[in-house]
Amino acid sequence: MESMTGFGKGVFQNVNYTITVYVKSVNSKYLDIFMRLPKRYIFLEERIRKLISQEFKRGKIELQIKYTGIGLSEKEISLDIELARKLKTALIHLKFELGFEDSLTFSDFLRFRDYLILEDKEEDLNKLWEEIYPALKKALEELKNSRLNEGKLLKEVLKTHLEELKERVFQIERLKEKVIEENKEKVKNRLNKLFREFDLKGIDENRFYQEIAYLLDRLDFTEELDRLKTHISHFEITMEEEHCGKKLDFLCQEMFREINTLSNKAQSSEISLITVKVKDLIEKLREQIQNIA
Repeated sequence: MESMTGFGKGVFQNVNYTITVYVKSVNSKYLDIFMRLPKRYIFLEERIRKLISQEFKRGKIELQIKYTGIGLSEKEISLDIELARKLKTALIHLKFELGFEDSLTFSDFLRFRDYLILEDKEEDLNKLWEEIYPALKKALEELKNSRLNEGKLLKEVLKTHLEELKERVFQIERLKEKVIEENKEKVKNRLNKLFREFDLKGIDENRFYQEIAYLLDRLDFTEELDRLKTHISHFEITMEEEHCGKKLDFLCQEMFREINTLSNKAQSSEISLITVKVKDLIEKLREQIQNIA
């Protein structure tokens, strides 16, 4: 079992620079990745995102890379020599045309910069990846271990709530036959009262007995109780699976639906008191599950 909450840090250092990677994760319905990268590594974003997606399935993951050390130029300087020659020729021609006596110097020539071309330096992406990968790998490993350790603690909390839930369901099971018989007796007494107070000779007997059978069936919550126990058993098995958060959340929804129907059918104050506690325990399970990947 893996939590969605965790933190990791990785550092790689050589004589020229230090790369530090920070990564943390919190709850999220899906996998959401946010990154803050130095401009030097901006073109590695998709590769980093793919690596994270291979390791994690859910959670909001925030990653930051910091670069410190000797500055690396991100620009290349190139010269347009042909343009420079034309510029020199034009300046000399202009000097003679206008009658300037001062000699043309290199400083005069430097006033014009069009022949100097600054271009973004084309980096080797594989080389850049080699720079950040050691620190990135370490940070993601720490994050994974952090999430797994948190997941172990969550699992113990879930087991505690689940054991109490099983005990409450067992209490309902012990009351089942007694409550069903009491409800049948109530129906019988109501029917006897109706026969005494009203003339029911003209009633359709087949329809009447069908309605009675339907009513008695509505008082029997055996199926709901059996499904509830099945969901609890499935919950225990699913806790041992990887990336089980969504499945566990679905099972909680199903357990809540069954206990709600069961309570309505039972029409028993004893069972109603137990179902209040059962619903509370299911809600506690759901609260913890929101942090499971």
